[in-house]
Amino acid sequence: MKHPVRRKDREITDRREIEEILEKGVFGVLAMCGADGPYAVPMNYVYSRGSVWFHCALSGLKLDILRQNPRGCFSVVLNTDYAMPDDPSRPCGWGMFYESVAVRGPVVFVDSPDEKERTLAELIEKTAGAKFEGKFTPEDLARVAVFRLEAEEMTGKARRP
Repeated sequence: MKHPVRRKDREITDRREIEEILEKGVFGVLAMCGADGPYAVPMNYVYSRGSVWFHCALSGLKLDILRQNPRGCFSVVLNTDYAMPDDPSRPCGWGMFYESVAVRGPVVFVDSPDEKERTLAELIEKTAGAKFEGKFTPEDLARVAVFRLEAEEMTGKARRP
């Protein structure tokens, strides 16, 4: 379901620019919908191979919901700051500077040990800022869930100074 961005003057249409925002971000919010309604959780992630990749414990509400309804929406917001109005007495003149991306699509759980290892190494490298030289044991990989949000739809918006 593609919904047009209302503020065309703020829409980011260049896919590479959208991907750069995803690559720069550290945390975002993963939203999903279960039988009891919507649920959203902040998560660290890595954008790689055209998808947003996550890891977590093997059980929990998030996984229960995603197994029932394997679709999600992930949002990232960067470079936020207040946009001061020319006339501070006008309440509607206040605003925010930001860069944001929303990714929607199906969630796919990863079972392959090789794919789990690659994803976990990418997550560590993103966090640490250096190539991961370690090795995961089969036990390490068995203790973690890895899944990806396939980027069926990506939208971006920005208001920059």
